[in-house]
Amino acid sequence: MKKTIFLLTAMLLGGCATHWPEIAYINPQIIPSNQQYYSGNSVTLEGVDRREAAYVFSVKKKDQAAILVGTDRPLATILSDKLSEGLRSQGLNVGNIGSTHVQLEVLQAAVTVEEKTFTYVTRAKVSLKITADYQGNKVSKQFNASSSKEGPGQPDMAELESILNQHLGNLLQQMMSDQQVRAYIKGQAS
Repeated sequence: MKKTIFLLTAMLLGGCATHWPEIAYINPQIIPSNQQYYSGNSVTLEGVDRREAAYVFSVKKKDQAAILVGTDRPLATILSDKLSEGLRSQGLNVGNIGSTHVQLEVLQAAVTVEEKTFTYVTRAKVSLKITADYQGNKVSKQFNASSSKEGPGQPDMAELESILNQHLGNLLQQMMSDQQVRAYIKGQAS
């Protein structure tokens, strides 16, 4: 009888294990602007990944190696494409030539899940930096976001993607609405 109960318990617990995919779907949402802040302004834009490791999710269970999940495309490319889309909605020409060079740097972008005794702790940290260089005059701004949550259940992939996408989307919105960055992009560096 004990053996049967043990086998049933092992099967139930084994069935609850989450399968983690090798890649995450990162697609931060930005709100297109209905205001045209730029008129005839053109910029070049590049994304640079400064992180030490390319994963976006780390899931660590007790006595097991961490499961690391990356993205299907380079994160810097995903974010620079989204920033370009948002700036275009504000009337900016983003292309291969421009009077201003904009660089988006990914300094940190990770969600970690760690199993504790009876709970899971989920922590997210995101740090992005934007630099606008107008004819040698530069402005750099860093934007940060973080969150932490502890709960009884292990979060699933969709929840982790949502957390990271929300933080990334919020930081991109902040970059697009920053007045000092806008001034440099317009060529009104001060």
